[in-house]
Amino acid sequence: MKVYIVGPVASGKSTLARQLSQLTGTPCFHLDEIVHVKDPASPQGNRKRSVQERDELFHDILAKDSYIIEDTGRSCFLEGMEQADQVVLLDVSPVLRRKRVITRWLRQRLGMEPCSYRPSFSMLRDMFLWSRNYETGADGTRVRAEQFPQKLTILRTPGEIAAFLRTCSQRGK
Repeated sequence: MKVYIVGPVASGKSTLARQLSQLTGTPCFHLDEIVHVKDPASPQGNRKRSVQERDELFHDILAKDSYIIEDTGRSCFLEGMEQADQVVLLDVSPVLRRKRVITRWLRQRLGMEPCSYRPSFSMLRDMFLWSRNYETGADGTRVRAEQFPQKLTILRTPGEIAAFLRTCSQRGK
């Protein structure tokens, strides 16, 4: 099983990837961790890996027999969607994403939730900007996912996500 989960910030990608991984025993990979590495000396709390290092790590994942990948839909990882058996686009409402952005940011600021960056006000602003870029199509995420209609599943509500997980659980039995 090779699944590529894509969607904007706070759409539930990491949560779905972890849940699906637990249900199926398939390892999951968060591409933010492939793009960035923790760096306490950096003002952001992380730094970008070199393109060469990023691509080597990414291709190591693609060489596996099975995986669950989650990402915001960066164009540099399009090959992952091409090779996946299934592409899942989480297209939850902007209102839900905004609520999640604020909740996540507050929990991270209070030290209640780990993160690989510093939860600064500029990061909060960036998350809202990234969310808006998805809504307007400026980030190209939806268009990239829609290149694979034969293997694309679009989930828009928490109920659809729960039903998807139930289906995956039943297939695994």
